[in-house]
Amino acid sequence: MENNHVIHTQIQPSFSDSRGDIYDIVEEPVSHVGMVTFTKGAVRGNHYHLKSVQYSYILDGEIEITTSAIDGSDKQVQVLKKGMHSVIPPNTIHTYKALTDASMLDMTTLNRKDDGYEKDTVRVQA
Repeated sequence: MENNHVIHTQIQPSFSDSRGDIYDIVEEPVSHVGMVTFTKGAVRGNHYHLKSVQYSYILDGEIEITTSAIDGSDKQVQVLKKGMHSVIPPNTIHTYKALTDASMLDMTTLNRKDDGYEKDTVRVQA
């Protein structure tokens, strides 16, 4: 599913056998991979990135993601569940709200070291 250039997909295994599954989550260069946990009701994000593309992969639980253009137009809401993947381009406001306890992988094209994250992140009012 695509909305305001944010792409949400359910990732399918690229390989499966009796040992288990292999999932190809991101096939682009990334500079940061982190894990974010949420308690039910927690809200994270409310920001956009100037240059970085953000990839989110839901490990567990359900998270509602609201995205929009910087001016607030083209607002979209999507529920992400285990195994879903989002590609969030620069200049796209994104806010996560945990519908259950949840966890996700957070991957970005820019490094978070030192002040790299802060220089690339613009916070917005909820």
